[in-house]
Amino acid sequence: MCMVIFSPVLAIFAFATCGGYSGQLRVRVDCADKNQTNITISFGYPFRFEQVHFKVPLCDLKRHETLFLEGDFSKSAQFFVTVAVFAFLYSLLATVVYFFYQNKYRENNRGPLLDFLVTVIFSFLWLVSSCAWAKALSGVKEVVASTQVLFLMSACREPANECEALEKPVWTRLNTSVVFGFLNVMLWAGNIWFAYKETGLHKTSQRSTRTLSEKQSSFSQRQCSQSSFDHSGASYGQQLYRQVSFDHSAGGFSLPHTSLGPPSLYSSSSMGPLILINDM
Repeated sequence: MCMVIFSPVLAIFAFATCGGYSGQLRVRVDCADKNQTNITISFGYPFRFEQVHFKVPLCDLKRHETLFLEGDFSKSAQFFVTVAVFAFLYSLLATVVYFFYQNKYRENNRGPLLDFLVTVIFSFLWLVSSCAWAKALSGVKEVVASTQVLFLMSACREPANECEALEKPVWTRLNTSVVFGFLNVMLWAGNIWFAYKETGLHKTSQRSTRTLSEKQSSFSQRQCSQSSFDHSGASYGQQLYRQVSFDHSAGGFSLPHTSLGPPSLYSSSSMGPLILINDM
């Protein structure tokens, strides 16, 4: 439910704060002849600074020069916005399917498997795009820094002239876009486990583990029963062996009794051996 509510909202904030950004830098140039000029440098998404140009006065010759900023950060910015837009569209589509087409969603387990796969992909895309955009934003700030722009102007490199930045860009929106990017990373990565549970794959793995443990337990029980049988057989043999006792004092021995018939006693002498014979 958290994924359904927060995923579209965070995606909207991510591409709105980055894609809708525009800023400007205002610089004042005071020439030595008391001639003053204010210059406004405007820029914005997708941050192709090679296309941003502005005119700067040449104080000594009373002419103007056209300068261009350096750097192109459009790939990282557009990649970040594209991921945010597609994540927003998929979140809306998944919400509609989940609430209104629940039966088709769970048919043959295709819907949960597809949702799990797309969640993993978007988690990776959010991570890559957020890192790329965070690095690109640091480059944007360096290019539009007032010291960097003033260094490009020939008039500002002359000691007799004075240059000053009147207005600097506000980076709050772009910093917020990076924050929303990493919030989307945590949201989509955290939803991987819930999407995995919807597929039912974890139940299959648990059943297979339980079956394997049961097989091992039954095998151990069979081994224990066989071992007890062997011990009982050995004790039975020992009992039979004990029944044949030798009477060293009498000089005779006795055979174990059986149920074949009443025994007959024969003695050759008073001190001779006693023999028990069963009549068949």
